[in-house]
Amino acid sequence: MLGSSGRKVGYALGGGGARGLSHIGVLKVLEERGVYPEAIAGTSIGALVGVLYAGGLRAAEIEEVALGVNLRRMALLVDPTVSPSGFVRGRRIASLLKSVLGDLSFPDLKVRFAAVATDIVRGEEVILTSGSVVDAVRASISVPGILTPVGVEGRYLVDGGLVNEVPVGVCRDLGAEYVVGVNVIPDPSGMLGMPWSQRRWMSRRKAQGGKKEKPEKSGPGRPNVVQVLSQSLLIPGYRIAMQDLAAADLAISPAVGGIGFFDFDRAAEAIAAGEAAAREALEAWRRGGGASRADW
Repeated sequence: MLGSSGRKVGYALGGGGARGLSHIGVLKVLEERGVYPEAIAGTSIGALVGVLYAGGLRAAEIEEVALGVNLRRMALLVDPTVSPSGFVRGRRIASLLKSVLGDLSFPDLKVRFAAVATDIVRGEEVILTSGSVVDAVRASISVPGILTPVGVEGRYLVDGGLVNEVPVGVCRDLGAEYVVGVNVIPDPSGMLGMPWSQRRWMSRRKAQGGKKEKPEKSGPGRPNVVQVLSQSLLIPGYRIAMQDLAAADLAISPAVGGIGFFDFDRAAEAIAAGEAAAREALEAWRRGGGASRADW
């Protein structure tokens, strides 16, 4: 329940690679306030964290799993393939999920759950709420060009972030009456004008509760090809995320711009950023009259 309002709470957890480990920090803070969801919708990494939570793990248990990830363990999950549709087959990732979740189907989950994927052939959003939970999450996290698409009922599914970065509407369709939306796609406007080392420092400072200082106005130089490609992916992702997030009742955006998409070994930093953002958002919500009592 949300405070004393009695409305059904849902979590819409967005995609964004390793930055999405900050979802764990958000879950921790909400648990501290005695808030638990009755529905969870997730895209990509949001689907991965969300299904672990829906399966019965608490935030501290998911955190323990995330903190155990290092570069060596990540490398062991890579099963290269010569498939023209992707470089990584993804069977080892699916096996890892199965080792944690077992052979669960959607009705077995403790919380109503949906994973968002994209039909790469038709360009359509696909909401997965039945069948194999592992297959659904594997589809939702299939970064195009890296992980091979997942075949489900004659469709080829990839990362849901192409069509729905923060699945607020999907969460409402599951029955949620008050949706907490979490976006982990950073604002691209500050990504090129600031050195990577400074972005990383500011991300850590923000996660630790320090104030985000405005960078000096020394315009960025001409972007190189890597920066152009990176921004080309980040800009549409951020725009989609902001459009999706606008429909949430409580919007949370952790400061994770200094964390790279594949920096899964920086879980502690991402989780801390999620905690800081959740506390800040809840305090702002409380000050704005969102609570009839200070129970969040």
